[in-house]
Amino acid sequence: MSRRPNPKDDENAMTSDTTDRQFVTALARGLEILQCFDAEQRMLGTTDIAQMTGLAQPTVWRLCYTLQKSGFLANVPGKDKLQLGTAAIALGAAALAGQDALEVVRPMLQAIADRYQVAVALGRREGSSIVYLLRCQGNSPLLMNLRVGSRIPLFHSAIGWAYLANCTPELRDQLLAEAQSSGKLADTAELKTMKQALARYPERGFVFHERPKYQINTVASGIKLPDGERLVVSCGGPSSLLPTPLMLEEVGPLISQLARELHPVLLLGKDI
Repeated sequence: MSRRPNPKDDENAMTSDTTDRQFVTALARGLEILQCFDAEQRMLGTTDIAQMTGLAQPTVWRLCYTLQKSGFLANVPGKDKLQLGTAAIALGAAALAGQDALEVVRPMLQAIADRYQVAVALGRREGSSIVYLLRCQGNSPLLMNLRVGSRIPLFHSAIGWAYLANCTPELRDQLLAEAQSSGKLADTAELKTMKQALARYPERGFVFHERPKYQINTVASGIKLPDGERLVVSCGGPSSLLPTPLMLEEVGPLISQLARELHPVLLLGKDI
């Protein structure tokens, strides 16, 4: 399992710098552990968590014990694993209860998914991933089994590139530098392709990510909200359904238009 960095929700996220007296490191580490659990990884051992967070095993044990006592983690019956507890589930339910904006935009995403028989998703950055807030799928058996809560690599996906194209230049440079130093962007060919896609974003209004090895094509566009918040929307699927000319001439501009149409809805529903 790869190491998952500390979460940074936006350009204004705090760091654990010792000069920041308002930052509670223990709390941040506990929240980082909770973020290890998602739709694909619902059960984890403390060794898994230590590998994903980069925290020392004794630290993970103490934090997980505290989270268990607080109801945010629970033992999986019959297994040496942990899962999210009732307190975390209740917190998630409370957050979802205020996400009416997602239900408003769902039909807009579903219409495009049905039109091309592909997948359309809305996401937000968490650390070095884009997490799906909403995903709509057309009637095609060729689509990947992703869902709400799935994490998509920031530097290896169209939806991640769209985020990089929309964040501030300072944050983008910081994220790229961190990715290169950690080895997440060791493939120089992919790095070159990504930078070309980012450079064409102002002209196109979307990024295009072609993956011939997997025969998958994807386009994505960003949505700028107040306080540095960035959401991203993508459309992707098999290249047999989404050939390159169609993506560049029709689907890409359509996703860029969708991002503009989603902006006022998401602006009013800022609580998502």
